[in-house]
Amino acid sequence: MDNKVVVFDFDKTLTYNDTLFGFFLTATAKNIIYPIKVLLYIFSMILAKLKVLSNKNMKRIGIELFLKGIDKVKFQSLSLDYSKKIKLNKLYHNFDFTSNNEIYIVSASFTNYLTPLFPKNITVLGSEFIFKEEKISGLSFNCYESFKANILLKKGITKIDILYTDSYSDYSLACMSEKIIIVNGDNTYECKNIEKFNSYFGKNKK
Repeated sequence: MDNKVVVFDFDKTLTYNDTLFGFFLTATAKNIIYPIKVLLYIFSMILAKLKVLSNKNMKRIGIELFLKGIDKVKFQSLSLDYSKKIKLNKLYHNFDFTSNNEIYIVSASFTNYLTPLFPKNITVLGSEFIFKEEKISGLSFNCYESFKANILLKKGITKIDILYTDSYSDYSLACMSEKIIIVNGDNTYECKNIEKFNSYFGKNKK
């Protein structure tokens, strides 16, 4: 039997919470302007939720407020420390990531703190940084919505056998998938086609 291509979203698919905001909060220095930075980022999150601000620009704001100027060595250490604090769900703990299937983690979060959570046979694809003079200076790639499908296509993946996701923002991946598993906390719901996926999220795309 051929090995399957299995793709996972990360935040709220293999975790109980979104991890990006938590990473920003733990990576920055707790100084006198820290509360102001937090409020500014929360405001950007609200604007993104209202579709006034793009996800990409929200992430850029977070990098500017919390990460810009951190050197690469320190950042790698911060990422490793943060990965150990992420609350992973039952799906993560029960799934056999050491199987012979071709498994991809495709996430809008940063690869730096995702990679330590998975065996070396797993391909982790996520958002990436621009480094100048070995220091963070910006966002080079935002692995979000259709860009998730694009990055898989660039790796020669045109069909997904099983997709695990919690969000309609993964519509582009769902369109490539034979079977879609919706994750909600520790519960799962199987969608056998894109119509069922749309219906689950109350959408009517054709």
